[in-house]
Amino acid sequence: MNTSLLAPQRSSGVPDTLRLPSRDTRVPLLDHIALRLGVRLLIWGTRSPRLADDRERHARVRLAHDATSAREHGYLREALLAPRP
Repeated sequence: MNTSLLAPQRSSGVPDTLRLPSRDTRVPLLDHIALRLGVRLLIWGTRSPRLADDRERHARVRLAHDATSAREHGYLREALLAPRP
């Protein structure tokens, strides 16, 4: 449905009533810095708890994973190299 014929259109000569002509459209430097700081704090505060774990726990998990992978690889190697009955 074409609403351009039905919707009221603002003529180009009438200024926008929501924007005051005396207001500056640029954002002040202090507001810009505060916004960036707020966004970074918000992102930092909502990060996953996995990233906040200690290094020792990560090291233990990695060593356990490596040991399991080595055992699985050894088992499969032995199964593949075993003589066929």
